[in-house]
Amino acid sequence: ANAEARGAQLMAGLRRLQQDYPVIGDVRGLGLMIGTEFRTAQGQPDKQAAKAVVSACLERQLMLLTCGPWDNTVRWIPPLVVTEAQVDQALEIFSQALAQACP
Repeated sequence: ANAEARGAQLMAGLRRLQQDYPVIGDVRGLGLMIGTEFRTAQGQPDKQAAKAVVSACLERQLMLLTCGPWDNTVRWIPPLVVTEAQVDQALEIFSQALAQACP
């Protein structure tokens, strides 16, 4: 039940960020396994932006990784016991990283 609730919270937060950052081409997943895909303005995979955001997150103590055939998708796989406050904190860090890496 927690994975379902926290996954919905994370998906909603990432979709809100997608509205402000068009470099986020897609947000998809199930439960707490979520992918945030980065694309250029032309719709091409944007590995550079994904890597820059992951690096900016790491500077803020949030560990994420990229995956996919073009290495342009940020993979979210928090533990099943993640709390609401921790998801909020992760979304805040991700938002800061986006602002730094993709202004």
